[in-house]
Amino acid sequence: MAMNPSSVSQLLEDMENWDKDKRFMAASDLTQEVTMSNQVLDVHLQKRVCQAFVKQLEDQSIDVQGNAVKCLAKIVCKFQEQQIGEVLAKLSQQVLDGKAEVRDIYATCLKGLLSELPASCSALAGQNVLPKMLHGITSIPSLEVKEECTDVFHDFLKRFGDNRIMQWSDQDNMATSLLNLLKPKQHKTSLRKKVIACIGALSAVLADRQLDTLMRTLLADVRSAGTKAEKQKYIQCISTVSRNVGFRIGQHLKEIAPLFFQIVTQATQEDVSMDGDNEKDHEVVENCLNAFECFVLRCSKEMMPHLDELCGVILNLVAYDPNFYDSGDGQDAAMDDGFEEFDEDGLVDSDDDDNSWKVRRAALKVLEAMVKGLPDRLDEIYTKFAQPLIARFNEREESVKLDVFTTFGEMAQAAVIKTQPFLFAATGGASAPSTSSTFILEVERALPPKERPNSHHLIAVIPACISQLNKQMRSKAAKTRQGALTLLRTLSECIPQHVEPNFPQVKDELVRAMKESNSSMRLDSLILTRHLAEYFLNAATFQQLAPELCPLFLTCCSDSYYKSIAQALRAIGAYVYTLRPTPEAVSPELKVMLPVYDVLKTKLLATDIDQEVKESALECLGHLVACTGDLPDFQPPISDCLPSFVERIKNEVTRTTAIKALRTMCISKVQISGVSSILPAVGATLSQYLSQNSRSFRQQCLDALVHLIKKYGSGMPQETIMQILGDMVPFITDTDLYITDLCVQIAVQVLATSPRMAPQVIERCVPAVLTVCRSPLLQGSALDSILNFLSRVAQHREHCPFEKLRQELSNTSVIASAQAQAQRHVIGTLAKGLAAVTAASAPDVQKAAVQHFLESVKKTSGNPAQEVMHQCELSLLALGETGKYADLSGVPGFCDVLLHQLESQQDEIRLAAALALGYATVGAMGTLLKVVIDNVQQAGAEAQKKQYLLLTSLREVIAIGVAERHGSRALAEHLKPHVPRVLPILQQYADSQEESMRNVVSESLGHLLAVDQDAVMQALTALLSNRERESWRMRAAAVAAVRFAAAKQCQASAVLPLKEALLVCLGDEELQVRKAALHSVNVVCVSPTCSEILRDSTDLVLERIKEDSKQKPELIREVDLGPFKHKVDDGLPLRKFAYTVCCSLLAAYPEQIASPALIDLVLQGMGDNEDIQVICCQLLQDLCSWQFALYRIIGRVGDLVEPFDRCIMRWIKQVQAKQQVGRAMDMLRLYARTLKVVEPIAEANQHKVFVDFMGRIMKDPAFAQVYEQATAGKEL
Repeated sequence: MAMNPSSVSQLLEDMENWDKDKRFMAASDLTQEVTMSNQVLDVHLQKRVCQAFVKQLEDQSIDVQGNAVKCLAKIVCKFQEQQIGEVLAKLSQQVLDGKAEVRDIYATCLKGLLSELPASCSALAGQNVLPKMLHGITSIPSLEVKEECTDVFHDFLKRFGDNRIMQWSDQDNMATSLLNLLKPKQHKTSLRKKVIACIGALSAVLADRQLDTLMRTLLADVRSAGTKAEKQKYIQCISTVSRNVGFRIGQHLKEIAPLFFQIVTQATQEDVSMDGDNEKDHEVVENCLNAFECFVLRCSKEMMPHLDELCGVILNLVAYDPNFYDSGDGQDAAMDDGFEEFDEDGLVDSDDDDNSWKVRRAALKVLEAMVKGLPDRLDEIYTKFAQPLIARFNEREESVKLDVFTTFGEMAQAAVIKTQPFLFAATGGASAPSTSSTFILEVERALPPKERPNSHHLIAVIPACISQLNKQMRSKAAKTRQGALTLLRTLSECIPQHVEPNFPQVKDELVRAMKESNSSMRLDSLILTRHLAEYFLNAATFQQLAPELCPLFLTCCSDSYYKSIAQALRAIGAYVYTLRPTPEAVSPELKVMLPVYDVLKTKLLATDIDQEVKESALECLGHLVACTGDLPDFQPPISDCLPSFVERIKNEVTRTTAIKALRTMCISKVQISGVSSILPAVGATLSQYLSQNSRSFRQQCLDALVHLIKKYGSGMPQETIMQILGDMVPFITDTDLYITDLCVQIAVQVLATSPRMAPQVIERCVPAVLTVCRSPLLQGSALDSILNFLSRVAQHREHCPFEKLRQELSNTSVIASAQAQAQRHVIGTLAKGLAAVTAASAPDVQKAAVQHFLESVKKTSGNPAQEVMHQCELSLLALGETGKYADLSGVPGFCDVLLHQLESQQDEIRLAAALALGYATVGAMGTLLKVVIDNVQQAGAEAQKKQYLLLTSLREVIAIGVAERHGSRALAEHLKPHVPRVLPILQQYADSQEESMRNVVSESLGHLLAVDQDAVMQALTALLSNRERESWRMRAAAVAAVRFAAAKQCQASAVLPLKEALLVCLGDEELQVRKAALHSVNVVCVSPTCSEILRDSTDLVLERIKEDSKQKPELIREVDLGPFKHKVDDGLPLRKFAYTVCCSLLAAYPEQIASPALIDLVLQGMGDNEDIQVICCQLLQDLCSWQFALYRIIGRVGDLVEPFDRCIMRWIKQVQAKQQVGRAMDMLRLYARTLKVVEPIAEANQHKVFVDFMGRIMKDPAFAQVYEQATAGKEL
């Protein structure tokens, strides 16, 4: 929008009009005119505009003055730097020597202008504002001027404190000047508070030397303070500095902590006096405790030496109440009768003047900080504070009592890990509740949150805690009842299995809470009950309470508050499983659920209810039908609800939740009679939904169809199944293997439940499945489902003859043009398919197929043609895969053919023969294992290549057998007698020049550790003890064996003896040994069975990581390529391993690893290779995901600005230059995702440097687009 100079001149004249309203409007219009215009005013007009606004600051009208303050800050930023500098200088001078009555207006305007100025004007602001403010602070006697100057200086430091001008300035004088303002006792409180805030802002930008001087001065002032008020202000100043500088104050804690402990002890142990001084004492203690709260969160490592003393102090202060006289009896009676009666009984003196509650509240804040910031010391915290904190539930000050509840809730939340889903099948714990074998649903019940190892001390006091909470919930004070109920809800969310035994004890108060008029209490009680029911251990406990609780659930379903209705329906859905935990255990109380169907029918038919209520009703219906679908008494109400349920499946708004409910019904172990009536409609609707664009919704529909056909496929009409098959087949492709997996599962279930549909399934699905089998992408669960499907198809010989399947699966012509690696993968997949089809066929067909494979190998052997080689390789692998299912050792010539192919001229054939021999040995352990080992020994050193292949066969036997050892001990029984014969061979080749040979040795040794620990341990110890320089290959092979042992989830007792040798290898002088050791550490620390081995050695491992992550010039060599020279960094793989191990350590031991030192690693890595930058970004994201770690690293967020700025600008230039655009966009997406994680942390802590950086970098269109898409969870 263009700007008319004449209109500007007119507005300037109006700004001097006699009418204050006209002056006001003219200023506003002029501001809008300038800020909205894309045209820059000439210098002369800029001066006039600035002068006009500055003049209005002294206007007689307060409204005009206030408007001028707002407008000047906005308008000046649009002018040239010269005008900005002049305005800053004039405003600064007016703050110093302007009229006293308008000085605060000038200061306010100056602060507003500083906040609006861009970061590029920091030097300009420093030159025009900083000297004048310092002059006002130091040289002008007026306290009003000092106060305004201090306020402006504080805002300047917050806005531009990171600028280089602060480094050039005399920081010592700045700190000294501000400290001098604190010393005079006559200065008013407002000035003192502003000075303390300013010192805090200044400390954040001080260099280490100046910060050290400042802290020493403050500590000396605290020691020499003559009065309590004087001591209080210096302690408050130290607390403010600690919040601003974070971890940097850690080096001073050895002086601060003892001093503060002394002050706190003296102030709280003196006798209560009547001279009014204890109020100041309490404020001094409160300030000290506030400082300790900061120390614990931001300097946890430095606080460790003082932690025991701090715990002792906090333990005393949480109960510090000098005006309360404990008579020793009658407390429980008083508790039952009411909590407001203390004063009437004479138990509290001078309650109006008592502020000791501030001490107790501050002590609780420190304890809460210890729980959050010291997760590695939770065991000690729980031991010392759990029981005393429960005793403080009797706190007489209500606000402090609520803090007690909150602190205990934090302790409960810290006792569990909620970030990962845990299943009973995965943990196999003895205390696990009923699993799928006994549960009414065919899925594993979800475990409650996993308890930390050090939580047992807290769990031990839970009964006492609930007993006290039960008393608190009978209080007359509504806030106390609410707080107690909220804590009980938190306990039920974190440790429901330990709250459940006490559930009947709190039943009466829960009933009362559900009847409360307070909606929050109703919600808390419903959520509490739902959590306990979801993770129930003893169903009888809930069955006894059902007659009283279930009617209350129904009452809440008629509540006026929609959230109460939704939570009541969810509570019913969870509670019904306690009334029928298994198909056989039908509780008589289950009949109380009959009226629920009437409520659900009403909710399903209603169209004007809240969406959350609709979804809750559908979820509840799914759970109820899953538990009661086969009971005669429930058939009429179920039949009434199903038609409206089908309509909800067809409704676009509710279909997602309705399909989830349908799946719940289908995975129930009871046969639901009424489902048969809705099968055609539901099946057809789900089939139609497969054409929807949403992948997640399509996935949900396919999953529901799998379970629907599995359970009720036999009763589904043939036309519906045909429709499902027709709509499903187009999605059997290699572009989305998970969708393909679900589609193939549907075909498998149709064959299993409706054999009459076999011709249609084979006709429609087999061609698509065979096409996918030839894809190099096929793997995982999709491959397993396809193999299961092919084995079922092979059982229908009349519709799909074996020979037809064999020919289709033997067709390798389509892979002729593929890369070698892709060819190997496809041939391996086809071999698995042939084996699955062969193993599922009749014995005569199996025998003929094996003979065909053997003849094919014999015919194609030695022929170098590619197609012939592919057929030979396929036949060999098919023999091996078939040998997994059947013993082929009795087939004439089987072993001879495979052993002969080990001497083939083609590498692919030799490897296929070795793998086939290993696979076949798994199915014939009694015979073929001895053949393999005999041949390994007989091969000798002269046939090293053959011996390598035989070792490969042996490795496959060991690897496959160890993976299946939990179901059978056949491997150990067959293999253990041969271990003494195998070990010398493995030891011999551990020093091989060939890395592939050493890898086979390492993997075999690692797997054998689970078979014969003693013998293998002796062999590994011998290899690791050889410290000669030239024997580094032996050490590398031995230390790599630890990796394979941990990867196979070998028991920790088997790996533990190798721990010291592993740690020693981290410091080995040979690069490859260190690399192998790091790789082993990486696997060990994430292994479910071995991770605890390294918990007490994380400091040592981290030190080695820091050393190996550095770029070392001696590892960079220059290769002469003729026209140019190329640098090769031999240390790059080691550095990548080091950073990867750091990520794994953080995931495994976050309490020990998360520290500011990781930020140093990230900063170092961001200047390294792009691959290392990728790992560093992931490390930073993981670090920011741990809440307790944020307090430790927030002070270092500003250090991330420079490396990220440099990296982002580099890749933006690459995009602009059209160079490596794909790689550049990938890196920019990586940086965007990382910054998206860090940005909220910086904003929440008002980290101006980082926020300014984000504002600046977002001005680049390319990065802004990438960032927005990363925010939306999309990819370019």
